[in-house]
Amino acid sequence: MMRALAVGLLVAASACAREPIQVETQAPVGDYGAGELRTAIDKFVTAGRTPAAFNELSARVLELRPGMDRTVAEQSELKLVTLALQPVQSVSARPIAEQVTALALTVWPMLLAPSIEADAVLMQRDPKAAELMPRAKETAAQYLQRLCGGPLASDCKQIVPEHQGAIVGALAVRRATERARNAVAGCLMCGTEPGWHEAVRGWEAQDRMMNSAVHEVERIADPANWPTAGNASEVMPSLPSAQLDSIGAVVIGGQRYAGSERIAAFRDLRGTANAIALHLRPELSLAQVKGLIVDAKASGASKIAVVARLPVYPWEPRVYWLSESGTTRAGLRLTDSLQLLLHTVDHVAGPGAVARVD
Repeated sequence: MMRALAVGLLVAASACAREPIQVETQAPVGDYGAGELRTAIDKFVTAGRTPAAFNELSARVLELRPGMDRTVAEQSELKLVTLALQPVQSVSARPIAEQVTALALTVWPMLLAPSIEADAVLMQRDPKAAELMPRAKETAAQYLQRLCGGPLASDCKQIVPEHQGAIVGALAVRRATERARNAVAGCLMCGTEPGWHEAVRGWEAQDRMMNSAVHEVERIADPANWPTAGNASEVMPSLPSAQLDSIGAVVIGGQRYAGSERIAAFRDLRGTANAIALHLRPELSLAQVKGLIVDAKASGASKIAVVARLPVYPWEPRVYWLSESGTTRAGLRLTDSLQLLLHTVDHVAGPGAVARVD
């Protein structure tokens, strides 16, 4: 009797001991977003690895990030920065304006942002990180202008807006290169798979190509290359434009024209328009300005604008109207500078005045 009772108690105790274990093994085990990450990557690959598809992938990763543990966060960082290479390479041979259209709102924001990391109690996130993401209905140009006036001011605030894409693109590629190196170096399994290291080398090649031109862009896009605009300037209309290089040749569409070639070049530039805009350096002498005006008039242009810029970011382009027979006389010498002429016009006339250069 006592033996039967002991056996019964042992069976009951065993059942009670097993019950918590059985309940735990039957409960669903979370994967911290690893499955959703794989699904998002598969969708990106199926969509053709385009910039738009990468934008969807990066948005999904940001949605999943709060639930990631350290392992999934590291996988996300590794895969995100390596998968971004192909969308960037797909447009790298195009003009920078087309690269901006394709990448500024889709790929660059994630590359500029901090690395993907798991949440931690003591971790302080960069408060500026959210500013690197595009806002609702923001255009690519508005996005770049906001970045260069805000979180990236130290890199591109002294760049006129039409050239900011080259600087921000170079920053994004350099940041992606650093992140790819770090992600692959921290991956224990990547040493046996050469594809990860090929991705790093691909980013390094992009970095060399993009950043080799940064110094030249910074030189030509400095606001100091334009005269400073004042109260007599007008909002710049849409006009065919040309500029004068450092040796006095007119540059139109990347081609240089000197001497008698300038008149024909201005005629081709003008087309059916009756006005053209000239980008001239502020220290240019009025004698040189007058020569350009004479050639522009000989090409059939009846109005000649010189481009200036407001002295505050975002360096808005403005125009002054010039002529060798204008109605507003400044009383200057031909050895005086273009900037002095415009400064004088600001004091003696208002917007729309045609300054005489003689």
